[in-house]
Amino acid sequence: MLKSDFHIHTREDPHDKISYSSKELISHAAKLGFEVLAITNHHKIHYNKDLAGYAKRKGILLIPGVETHINRKEVLLLNVKKPGTLNNFSDLEKLKNENVVIIAPHPFYLTSACLGKKLIENIQYFDGIEYTHFYFNNFNLFNQKAIKIAKQYNKTMVGTSDSHKSYQFGYTYSLVDCNKNIESVLEAIRKGKVQVQTRRLPLLPLSKVFFTVIFSGVNRKVKNIQFDNSYC
Repeated sequence: MLKSDFHIHTREDPHDKISYSSKELISHAAKLGFEVLAITNHHKIHYNKDLAGYAKRKGILLIPGVETHINRKEVLLLNVKKPGTLNNFSDLEKLKNENVVIIAPHPFYLTSACLGKKLIENIQYFDGIEYTHFYFNNFNLFNQKAIKIAKQYNKTMVGTSDSHKSYQFGYTYSLVDCNKNIESVLEAIRKGKVQVQTRRLPLLPLSKVFFTVIFSGVNRKVKNIQFDNSYC
């Protein structure tokens, strides 16, 4: 079983302000026993031979990834390498044919970028649904809804950290039953060979995440940010 995280942001993210670099994240993940990572910065694929080689030397398989928007809704793409534009959800079909795994991140949370009903309307394009790190012990309604939809439509639940801060990393992740190569990992996600491992963030970091999300949402509205649909 490979300890994996498929949703992580780093300093190279053009959209969010992150304190740690990709290499710093990889080194930290290696110390925690991770074997597979996907760096999924917003709208930009941060993946090259140097970075993949660095990860390999640390014992980590790095998968190219990105968090992009379709009609202002967030979507995770794994094993995406070529530039392109996604104008509609139907454009995801061509990516599936290119061996890209498509995951719905935090789909039922309340920010405007979450998929919500758009996930169900376009469920045929998705391989997995994210179990999000942000929840309270007695209030985990949004993840519970994600689990329900995953079971209903036979989609894989994938645990991730969605790390923007170092203290978010390592609390929610996936154990993937496969060989340690990209093809095997992608196939395991599609076939549901993934176990979500999760524990709630401590109260202080959890509070920090909560206020960061609230402030970020307000700030984006004030700035009236127009998201580019290009994922490279």
